[in-house]
Amino acid sequence: MKFYSVLAASALLMSASAQATVVFSNNFDAENGGASALNYNSFNGLNSTGARYVDLVASGDYGITCAGGSGSCVDLDGTPGPGTLSSASSYAFSAGDLITLSFAISGNQRGYGADDWTAALNFASTTDITEWGVSVNGTTFAGGSGLADAISFSQAAWTTDFPFVDFTLFARTGNAGSVSFSFATNSADNVGPLLDNVSLDISSAVPEPATWAMMIGGFALVGAAMRRRVATVSFA
Repeated sequence: MKFYSVLAASALLMSASAQATVVFSNNFDAENGGASALNYNSFNGLNSTGARYVDLVASGDYGITCAGGSGSCVDLDGTPGPGTLSSASSYAFSAGDLITLSFAISGNQRGYGADDWTAALNFASTTDITEWGVSVNGTTFAGGSGLADAISFSQAAWTTDFPFVDFTLFARTGNAGSVSFSFATNSADNVGPLLDNVSLDISSAVPEPATWAMMIGGFALVGAAMRRRVATVSFA
């Protein structure tokens, strides 16, 4: 199995530790009374948009097992897709705050081939990002800084048999502002990547240096005055 990664250069590995303030959390288990619903758009705190919204799937339906083996999760493709799931609100942050978007995601589990997906932190205005990166199953890789309108993490080929993986996309801000988040896929074959256990934390944690770690998926720092160099890496 291969992963194809696009990483922003001049990366620096960091880890952060502090008590975070959870401003949003949804594991989808209470949505629609625990029942599956195609083209669902009645999420608590989330909006579904796209060709046919996204699908809410109860674990066990359609041959799908959600994270942890129970509850519900989201098929980002919709019926048919592609779909986008985004926060219904924006959340305020102060200068120096650490913003972390945590989620679990898997392949479509139904043999329809590889799917792409993207997770993003979207800022209401151009924001000074003093550090940013991603944690993958608890291993942290971070890189770069600059002015940005959004930070995104993308995977080009999430294979159908890929199990749920825990991700955290994080950014430390140099000024106050507000942020929303979104998840999307370009898959349009009626079956897409599965999303579960979404939460957004905002805290004033102070980062500490760590060591180089796993590089997986793709980073993109989007905005003004950003210098970057892109490299393609593959892992067997």
